[in-house]
Amino acid sequence: MRLTRRTLLSSAALLAAPARALADGAPAAPPVPGPCGVVLPLSGMAALQGSEVQRGIELAVAAVNQAGGVGGQAVSLAVADAPAAAQAGAAVNGLITNAHAALVLGSASAALSFPASAAAEIAGVPFIELTAMADGICNRGFHFLLRTGPASAMAAALVARTLAANYAGRVIGLLYNTGADGLAFAQALQAALAAAKLPVQLAVGYPEDQADLFDEAGRLMRAKVEVLVHAAGPDGVLGLHIAAGLQGWRPGTLIGFGAGYGLRDTAAALGAGFDGTFYVGAPFYAPSGPASAVHDAYLTRYGVPPRSADSLTAYVGTRLTLETLARQGGDAGKLLPALRALSLPTGTLANGFGASFDLRGQNTGAFVALQQWRGGALIPV
Repeated sequence: MRLTRRTLLSSAALLAAPARALADGAPAAPPVPGPCGVVLPLSGMAALQGSEVQRGIELAVAAVNQAGGVGGQAVSLAVADAPAAAQAGAAVNGLITNAHAALVLGSASAALSFPASAAAEIAGVPFIELTAMADGICNRGFHFLLRTGPASAMAAALVARTLAANYAGRVIGLLYNTGADGLAFAQALQAALAAAKLPVQLAVGYPEDQADLFDEAGRLMRAKVEVLVHAAGPDGVLGLHIAAGLQGWRPGTLIGFGAGYGLRDTAAALGAGFDGTFYVGAPFYAPSGPASAVHDAYLTRYGVPPRSADSLTAYVGTRLTLETLARQGGDAGKLLPALRALSLPTGTLANGFGASFDLRGQNTGAFVALQQWRGGALIPV
């Protein structure tokens, strides 16, 4: 058996925390004595996503504190910046050791989530993943990890259904960055398309930090791709549009996945050229209902409209976590069993999510939606 870094992390986590070996797998963390820890990329490549997730967390904390807090006390946050995966584990350890956090929220990026959640697992501290979608995050057998948001496989399944229903017989292409988020989606999509017997004419991967996609766009153009699925961050989206424009090519249909396609900033930068682009991800703020109240609170606090659905997804997961913790009197040792016991139907939470966790720790009540950019607004399809 080849030992990978991920295998070693998983094994170390299981061996290093014997105190958690309760019969029901319940965590041994003490009641919350201090702030709620938060680990996010607030500088570096994913800073915009990290900032948006932080805003959602802050709005949820404000709502919980207005309702009485947790354990009779107002919730405070200890926030650690992890600009890259190499800093994530140390950031979590610092939150636990120095800030005395008995609960950690994260993480805006799958690349950060893997080491951050491993550090929390070793320490025996609950880690709640709010927005990072890579399937592998919840496939390591961890006992102290739950994800409240959706997974890559959900997005891949929706894209495959969309292609089968509307684009069968068209020439399909796949372009993706090979970072943790993009690669997880690409692998899940290729498996879903193979199961649906939908051939991919050309699949092209590129490094996550690569912005010049001239060669990749040229390959897709020469392959006569009509429907392109692209998994990318902001730089990758801009890079594709620039490269395709320079070569006088544009796919007939573009379906995007990833932070780059869900950002208002991307739509503003590309203008009319972005109109008609589809996006598959967590649902954006609805114009009415509970999500509109969160939207208004965001606008009041930050002075601008929400930049992406990440803030709403983070708000929903944070509020679910803290309200569940409040019902346990603030005892972090009871948090994960209480979350696992939830059975909230779809539509219960502000963005339409439900809450029901499977054995891996994935919220099966979370979902993704097919949306489309029209006139700078993201509209459900």
